[in-house]
Amino acid sequence: MKISAIILLFLPAVTAFVATSTPRRIIPATVLQSSPFDEFLGSIFGKDEDNDESSSRNKGSDTNDEEIDISSFQQELAKRQEQQIADDLDNTVASKEEEEEFDGYMMRDAIYNKFGECFDVDFNKVDSYGFRSVYLNIMPFRLGGKRFRHKTELDYLCHLQAVVEILQKYNQLDYVLAQLEETNKKPRAGTSPLIAVPLRLDLTEEQVNQIMG
Repeated sequence: MKISAIILLFLPAVTAFVATSTPRRIIPATVLQSSPFDEFLGSIFGKDEDNDESSSRNKGSDTNDEEIDISSFQQELAKRQEQQIADDLDNTVASKEEEEEFDGYMMRDAIYNKFGECFDVDFNKVDSYGFRSVYLNIMPFRLGGKRFRHKTELDYLCHLQAVVEILQKYNQLDYVLAQLEETNKKPRAGTSPLIAVPLRLDLTEEQVNQIMG
């Protein structure tokens, strides 16, 4: 039997099968259908787009928080530095004012509190091994004594005021007061020679010459 005769024999049956079959819609491969199960999972875990968007927002929030933290730190650091400068300035001004307030009356009180007497003071130059030094001597001559060289207490206070101003001018007041506080010596008039309490000044040679001439 020839092939053409066989085809003609089965052709009516094939045609009847195609005609009676239910037509079906072909879904393009590029269209993706989501099942109810997929939608259920998406409602629980979220879609990829939502996750990406949320991740981007979180990253942006972290960046903003970091920028805010750095900015706050810099502002706080600058604030503390300004406060430290202000405190240092206040301390310097207070120290200078305290030094300027120290006068002849306070020098008299410092001497009296140390020795129980208002002793006279005077600068004394000492030459040793080619070096010249200056000391402020606490002399064994007390206010009201016979050998006291100042006629009145006012003269004595004026002399102390001049001494204080010289010490302040050469930045020696604190150094001298510290020595006065620490010394264990006391002026004595009943000895030969007389005993004075020397308080050394830390000066350059030029400053020594300026004070002593």
